[in-house]
Amino acid sequence: MKFIIRDDDLNYFNKPSDIEMWYKDVFDLGIPVGFSVIPFIKTRSDILGLPLIDDNKEYPISKNRELVVFLKKNPLIEIMMHGCTHEIFNWKFEYESEVDLFERTERGKKELEKTFEREIKIFVPPHDRISNQGILAVETAGMNIIRGIGSKNFLFRPQYFKAIWKMALHRLKFPNKQKTPAYPFVIDFGKHKEAYSNRLNEDNLEDLIRRLKFCHEVNGNFIVTLHLYAFNQKIKDNLMFLIKMAKELKAKFVYPSNLFE
Repeated sequence: MKFIIRDDDLNYFNKPSDIEMWYKDVFDLGIPVGFSVIPFIKTRSDILGLPLIDDNKEYPISKNRELVVFLKKNPLIEIMMHGCTHEIFNWKFEYESEVDLFERTERGKKELEKTFEREIKIFVPPHDRISNQGILAVETAGMNIIRGIGSKNFLFRPQYFKAIWKMALHRLKFPNKQKTPAYPFVIDFGKHKEAYSNRLNEDNLEDLIRRLKFCHEVNGNFIVTLHLYAFNQKIKDNLMFLIKMAKELKAKFVYPSNLFE
Protein backbone atom coordinates (compact mmCIF):
# COMPACT_ATOMS: atom_id res chain seq x y z
CA MET A 1 0.00 0.00 0.00
CA LYS A 2 1.14 3.52 -0.81
CA PHE A 3 0.23 6.51 1.38
CA ILE A 4 0.22 10.01 -0.17
CA ILE A 5 -0.54 13.43 1.33
CA ARG A 6 -2.15 16.04 -0.92
CA ASP A 7 -2.67 19.60 0.34
CA ASP A 8 -4.61 22.02 -1.89
CA ASP A 9 -4.77 25.78 -2.53
CA LEU A 10 -1.24 26.88 -1.63
CA ASN A 11 -0.82 30.39 -3.06
CA TYR A 12 0.95 33.75 -2.94
CA PHE A 13 -0.68 34.74 0.37
CA ASN A 14 0.67 31.76 2.33
CA LYS A 15 3.75 31.93 4.53
CA PRO A 16 6.37 29.28 5.34
CA SER A 17 5.20 29.45 8.95
CA ASP A 18 1.75 28.22 7.81
CA ILE A 19 3.36 25.05 6.49
CA GLU A 20 5.78 24.63 9.40
CA MET A 21 2.99 24.97 11.96
CA TRP A 22 1.04 21.97 10.69
CA TYR A 23 3.53 19.83 8.76
CA LYS A 24 6.76 19.98 10.77
CA ASP A 25 5.91 16.71 12.56
CA VAL A 26 5.17 15.07 9.20
CA PHE A 27 8.47 16.23 7.70
CA ASP A 28 10.32 15.12 10.84
CA LEU A 29 9.08 11.59 10.10
CA GLY A 30 10.57 11.83 6.59
CA ILE A 31 7.13 11.78 4.96
CA PRO A 32 6.66 13.75 1.71
CA VAL A 33 3.77 16.12 1.04
CA GLY A 34 2.38 17.16 -2.33
CA PHE A 35 1.20 20.78 -2.38
CA SER A 36 -1.31 21.75 -5.08
CA VAL A 37 -0.21 25.30 -5.90
CA ILE A 38 -2.36 27.99 -7.53
CA PRO A 39 -0.03 29.78 -9.99
CA PHE A 40 -1.91 33.10 -10.03
CA ILE A 41 -4.23 34.02 -7.18
CA LYS A 42 -6.85 36.77 -7.40
CA THR A 43 -9.29 38.25 -4.93
CA ARG A 44 -11.97 36.61 -7.13
CA SER A 45 -10.41 33.17 -6.62
CA ASP A 46 -12.93 30.92 -4.90
CA ILE A 47 -10.91 29.68 -1.96
CA LEU A 48 -11.08 30.42 1.73
CA GLY A 49 -8.33 32.13 3.69
CA LEU A 50 -7.64 35.05 1.33
CA PRO A 51 -7.06 38.50 2.83
CA LEU A 52 -9.90 41.02 2.66
CA ILE A 53 -8.74 43.00 -0.37
CA ASP A 54 -10.64 43.84 -3.54
CA ASP A 55 -8.14 45.23 -6.04
CA ASN A 56 -8.75 42.57 -8.72
CA LYS A 57 -4.98 42.24 -9.10
CA GLU A 58 -3.25 39.00 -9.94
CA TYR A 59 -0.67 37.68 -7.49
CA PRO A 60 1.80 35.19 -9.05
CA ILE A 61 3.28 32.59 -6.71
CA SER A 62 6.73 33.66 -7.96
CA LYS A 63 6.39 37.05 -6.26
CA ASN A 64 6.35 35.54 -2.78
CA ARG A 65 10.07 34.91 -2.65
CA GLU A 66 10.10 33.81 0.99
CA LEU A 67 7.57 31.06 0.28
CA VAL A 68 9.26 30.00 -2.95
CA VAL A 69 12.68 29.66 -1.29
CA PHE A 70 11.15 27.62 1.54
CA LEU A 71 9.38 25.25 -0.86
CA LYS A 72 12.46 24.80 -3.05
CA LYS A 73 14.71 24.02 -0.08
CA ASN A 74 12.51 21.27 1.36
CA PRO A 75 13.25 17.96 -0.42
CA LEU A 76 10.08 16.40 1.01
CA ILE A 77 7.78 18.82 -0.85
CA GLU A 78 6.42 18.13 -4.31
CA ILE A 79 4.71 20.90 -6.30
CA MET A 80 1.54 20.13 -8.25
CA MET A 81 -0.55 22.49 -10.37
CA HIS A 82 -3.95 23.49 -8.97
CA GLY A 83 -5.80 25.28 -11.72
CA CYS A 84 -4.46 28.60 -12.98
CA THR A 85 -6.38 31.23 -10.98
CA HIS A 86 -8.99 29.03 -9.22
CA GLU A 87 -11.82 31.33 -10.33
CA ILE A 88 -15.44 30.65 -11.21
CA PHE A 89 -16.57 31.30 -14.79
CA ASN A 90 -20.21 31.22 -15.88
CA TRP A 91 -21.18 29.72 -12.51
CA LYS A 92 -18.79 26.81 -13.00
CA PHE A 93 -15.49 25.98 -11.35
CA GLU A 94 -12.43 26.98 -13.35
CA TYR A 95 -11.64 23.65 -15.03
CA GLU A 96 -15.28 22.67 -15.30
CA SER A 97 -16.04 25.84 -17.26
CA GLU A 98 -14.18 25.19 -20.57
CA VAL A 99 -12.97 28.84 -20.66
CA ASP A 100 -9.54 29.12 -22.36
CA LEU A 101 -8.34 25.97 -20.61
CA PHE A 102 -5.50 25.18 -23.04
CA GLU A 103 -4.06 28.68 -22.63
CA ARG A 104 -4.64 28.70 -18.86
CA THR A 105 -2.96 25.33 -18.44
CA GLU A 106 0.08 26.31 -20.47
CA ARG A 107 0.40 29.64 -18.64
CA GLY A 108 0.02 28.16 -15.15
CA LYS A 109 2.44 25.30 -15.78
CA LYS A 110 5.04 27.69 -17.19
CA GLU A 111 4.78 29.90 -14.08
CA LEU A 112 5.30 26.96 -11.73
CA GLU A 113 8.15 25.39 -13.70
CA LYS A 114 10.01 28.68 -14.05
CA THR A 115 9.47 29.53 -10.37
CA PHE A 116 10.43 26.17 -8.86
CA GLU A 117 12.90 25.08 -11.54
CA ARG A 118 11.43 21.62 -11.86
CA GLU A 119 9.06 19.76 -14.12
CA ILE A 120 5.43 19.87 -12.99
CA LYS A 121 4.02 16.41 -13.53
CA ILE A 122 0.61 16.47 -11.80
CA PHE A 123 -2.54 18.52 -12.19
CA VAL A 124 -5.13 18.75 -9.40
CA PRO A 125 -8.43 20.23 -10.63
CA PRO A 126 -9.97 22.95 -8.44
CA HIS A 127 -12.78 21.39 -6.40
CA ASP A 128 -11.92 18.07 -8.09
CA ARG A 129 -14.04 19.13 -11.09
CA ILE A 130 -12.77 18.97 -14.66
CA SER A 131 -14.45 18.99 -18.08
CA ASN A 132 -13.44 16.94 -21.09
CA GLN A 133 -11.75 20.06 -22.50
CA GLY A 134 -9.85 20.32 -19.23
CA ILE A 135 -8.71 16.71 -19.62
CA LEU A 136 -7.44 17.44 -23.13
CA ALA A 137 -5.65 20.59 -21.95
CA VAL A 138 -3.89 18.70 -19.16
CA GLU A 139 -2.90 15.92 -21.57
CA THR A 140 -1.47 18.47 -24.01
CA ALA A 141 0.61 19.89 -21.16
CA GLY A 142 1.97 16.41 -20.37
CA MET A 143 0.56 16.03 -16.86
CA ASN A 144 -1.28 13.31 -14.98
CA ILE A 145 -4.25 13.99 -12.70
CA ILE A 146 -5.05 13.50 -9.04
CA ARG A 147 -8.66 14.27 -8.11
CA GLY A 148 -11.66 13.08 -6.06
CA ILE A 149 -12.88 9.54 -5.45
CA GLY A 150 -13.22 8.55 -9.13
CA SER A 151 -13.51 9.64 -12.76
CA LYS A 152 -16.72 11.18 -14.09
CA ASN A 153 -15.49 11.97 -17.60
CA PHE A 154 -15.82 10.05 -20.82
CA LEU A 155 -13.78 10.40 -23.99
CA PHE A 156 -14.24 7.99 -26.89
CA ARG A 157 -11.23 5.77 -26.16
CA PRO A 158 -11.00 2.09 -25.21
CA GLN A 159 -9.43 3.04 -21.88
CA TYR A 160 -12.55 5.00 -20.88
CA PHE A 161 -14.83 2.01 -21.46
CA LYS A 162 -12.57 -0.03 -19.18
CA ALA A 163 -12.56 2.74 -16.59
CA ILE A 164 -16.37 2.91 -16.49
CA TRP A 165 -16.47 -0.82 -15.84
CA LYS A 166 -13.89 -0.58 -13.05
CA MET A 167 -15.70 2.36 -11.41
CA ALA A 168 -19.05 0.56 -11.63
CA LEU A 169 -17.69 -2.56 -9.93
CA HIS A 170 -16.10 -0.40 -7.24
CA ARG A 171 -19.41 1.38 -6.59
CA LEU A 172 -21.27 -1.92 -6.31
CA LYS A 173 -19.04 -2.91 -3.40
CA PHE A 174 -20.03 0.23 -1.50
CA PRO A 175 -23.77 1.01 -1.89
CA ASN A 176 -23.55 4.02 0.45
CA LYS A 177 -22.26 6.72 -1.89
CA GLN A 178 -21.17 8.98 0.98
CA LYS A 179 -19.02 6.19 2.44
CA THR A 180 -17.45 5.05 -0.83
CA PRO A 181 -13.64 5.13 -0.64
CA ALA A 182 -11.66 6.60 -3.50
CA TYR A 183 -10.84 4.12 -6.24
CA PRO A 184 -7.54 2.73 -4.91
CA PHE A 185 -5.57 2.19 -8.11
CA VAL A 186 -4.09 4.36 -10.85
CA ILE A 187 -6.03 4.23 -14.11
CA ASP A 188 -4.32 4.70 -17.48
CA PHE A 189 -6.53 6.69 -19.88
CA GLY A 190 -4.15 6.40 -22.81
CA LYS A 191 -2.77 9.93 -22.86
CA HIS A 192 -2.78 10.55 -19.12
CA LYS A 193 -3.15 8.64 -15.87
CA GLU A 194 -5.33 9.38 -12.85
CA ALA A 195 -5.26 8.65 -9.12
CA TYR A 196 -8.01 9.32 -6.57
CA SER A 197 -8.22 10.89 -3.13
CA ASN A 198 -10.02 10.84 0.23
CA ARG A 199 -10.74 14.16 2.00
CA LEU A 200 -9.95 14.43 5.70
CA ASN A 201 -11.83 16.78 8.01
CA GLU A 202 -12.61 17.08 11.70
CA ASP A 203 -15.40 14.52 11.93
CA ASN A 204 -14.72 11.76 9.37
CA LEU A 205 -11.75 9.96 10.93
CA GLU A 206 -13.67 6.70 11.44
CA ASP A 207 -14.68 6.68 7.80
CA LEU A 208 -11.09 7.27 6.65
CA ILE A 209 -9.86 4.50 8.94
CA ARG A 210 -12.19 2.12 7.10
CA ARG A 211 -10.94 3.44 3.78
CA LEU A 212 -7.32 3.01 4.82
CA LYS A 213 -7.98 -0.59 5.87
CA PHE A 214 -9.67 -1.23 2.52
CA CYS A 215 -6.62 0.10 0.65
CA HIS A 216 -4.43 -2.14 2.75
CA GLU A 217 -6.56 -5.20 1.93
CA VAL A 218 -6.31 -4.59 -1.83
CA ASN A 219 -2.71 -3.29 -1.72
CA GLY A 220 -3.85 -0.01 -3.25
CA ASN A 221 -3.13 3.71 -2.94
CA PHE A 222 -4.44 5.86 -0.10
CA ILE A 223 -4.33 9.58 -0.93
CA VAL A 224 -5.51 11.92 1.82
CA THR A 225 -6.58 15.45 0.85
CA LEU A 226 -6.19 18.43 3.18
CA HIS A 227 -6.27 22.23 3.01
CA LEU A 228 -3.69 24.32 4.83
CA TYR A 229 -6.18 27.10 5.61
CA ALA A 230 -8.61 24.62 7.23
CA PHE A 231 -6.08 23.00 9.56
CA ASN A 232 -6.72 22.94 13.29
CA GLN A 233 -5.46 20.68 16.06
CA LYS A 234 -8.26 18.16 15.54
CA ILE A 235 -7.45 17.73 11.85
CA LYS A 236 -3.74 17.53 12.66
CA ASP A 237 -4.43 14.81 15.25
CA ASN A 238 -6.56 12.91 12.72
CA LEU A 239 -3.79 13.07 10.14
CA MET A 240 -1.14 11.87 12.59
CA PHE A 241 -3.41 9.00 13.64
CA LEU A 242 -3.78 7.90 10.00
CA ILE A 243 -0.02 8.12 9.53
CA LYS A 244 0.57 6.01 12.63
CA MET A 245 -1.95 3.44 11.43
CA ALA A 246 -0.42 3.39 7.95
CA LYS A 247 2.99 2.74 9.48
CA GLU A 248 1.55 -0.21 11.41
CA LEU A 249 0.10 -1.53 8.15
CA LYS A 250 3.57 -1.26 6.54
CA ALA A 251 2.49 1.39 4.04
CA LYS A 252 5.06 3.09 1.86
CA PHE A 253 4.98 6.90 2.12
CA VAL A 254 5.67 8.31 -1.34
CA TYR A 255 5.57 11.50 -3.39
CA PRO A 256 2.43 11.93 -5.54
CA SER A 257 4.41 11.53 -8.75
CA ASN A 258 5.66 8.10 -7.60
CA LEU A 259 2.14 6.80 -8.21
CA PHE A 260 2.53 7.23 -11.96
CA GLU A 261 6.01 5.77 -12.38
